Amino acid sequence: MKLGGSLTSATSASPDLLNNWLQQRFVAAGENPALIGAWGVCSYAQFGRLGDEAARALAGLRLPGPSAVAVVGGHGPAATAWLLALEAAGHFVVPLAGNPAEHPARLAQVNAQWVVTADGFAWSLLPRIDEPSAHPLFRQLADRGAAGLVLFSSGTSGNPKAMVQDFSALLATYEDRRPNGLPVLALLGFDHIGGLNTLFGALAAGAPLVVPAANSPEVVAAAIARHRVVVLPASPTFLNLLLVSGAAAAHDLSSLRVITYGTEPMPESLLARLKAAFPRVRFIQTFGTSETGIVRTSSPEGDSTYLRFEDPKLAWKIVDDELWLRSATQIEGYLNASNERFTADGWFRTGDRVEQGPDGTLRVLGRLGELINVGGEKLMPAEVESVVLSVPGVTDCRVRGEPNALTGQTVVVDVVASVADHEALRAAIRAACRERLARHKAPTRVTFVPSVSGERMKKVR
Repeated sequence: MKLGGSLTSATSASPDLLNNWLQQRFVAAGENPALIGAWGVCSYAQFGRLGDEAARALAGLRLPGPSAVAVVGGHGPAATAWLLALEAAGHFVVPLAGNPAEHPARLAQVNAQWVVTADGFAWSLLPRIDEPSAHPLFRQLADRGAAGLVLFSSGTSGNPKAMVQDFSALLATYEDRRPNGLPVLALLGFDHIGGLNTLFGALAAGAPLVVPAANSPEVVAAAIARHRVVVLPASPTFLNLLLVSGAAAAHDLSSLRVITYGTEPMPESLLARLKAAFPRVRFIQTFGTSETGIVRTSSPEGDSTYLRFEDPKLAWKIVDDELWLRSATQIEGYLNASNERFTADGWFRTGDRVEQGPDGTLRVLGRLGELINVGGEKLMPAEVESVVLSVPGVTDCRVRGEPNALTGQTVVVDVVASVADHEALRAAIRAACRERLARHKAPTRVTFVPSVSGERMKKVR
């Protein structure tokens, strides 16, 4: 059995079929663009009608109760409409990228009963199993009338963890967003908490969300220029690529006013280069995890890598240099893993090593698992990477620890160079590290590689 749908009629939106306050925002935004991508432009009025169609198609399935439904696609009109329709109806939503054939294990773990595959304005509905999941976390949400959201971790440190969140509570946190109409670019994925934060934030603000056809620096820069994007949420890794690829210089990015960055530490040298390249842009460091949601933050100064939590729904503390969080948007737990990272009194151990600064600020140094121990002296890769990136001729780098018989570990740096004379660059890197770093932090080996971006991105939660 296969059912399909698309935006074919101009039926009026029914406020009780989708989240009421969001539906009111869509009506107020009217014909203003909501989503812009390869499918064209979808206005807020069109999006409201599409959400109405998705809600009616969902009602036509006559599901006996709250069910797990996977939505496979991206930040497109149909996929987004289905996310919101499923939330309003109290189901458990599993956003996935790519196509269903790529996710058999994940569909099985959530016991998905239906799969929605979406592309632009169109969708297909595919039945998968008959019996709903009886997992205690799903029952817990259903008992209090809340919808669920299931996100998977990257799986770089083992099997991907399936995280179950109260979707209704998460979506409600965006209601206080004020309409602004400022175009935002969607860079992080549809199946990533950061990507969903961008999506829901833009919709709540009645702003256009620009979805590039690919996440390469060239394509993203072209989309920013064409659609006069004002807000760019990105990772430091991508922002570095935007500079070193030449894409930032090749396109008119003068519309940018805000760049938010997170998911990994920002090297101070990179932030300085970014501020020089975009002097009119305000840089804001963000923070969040899939387990606790995106946290509202501020920075003491524009060129500071320290941040301050400004979220009344968040509590935090530092225990043995590790950041612990407790938030109102915390997940219910993992479907397929132990909840040992959560304490009995509700704290989540993030695994991020941080240092505290003045006036209640802190700086994220990196993941505890990345800590390098050289003869008992500990260091984080980000500190060394910041120095190496400041050396002319270095376009990107990755610092890591390697086993050493005498010191336990030694520091190694992989470098992407923009100059042909590697020996001269190697000497310059070593000189800079000797001058600016303690002896145990200086790399003992400098290797040259064509790319490290893929490896760096694996560190993103």
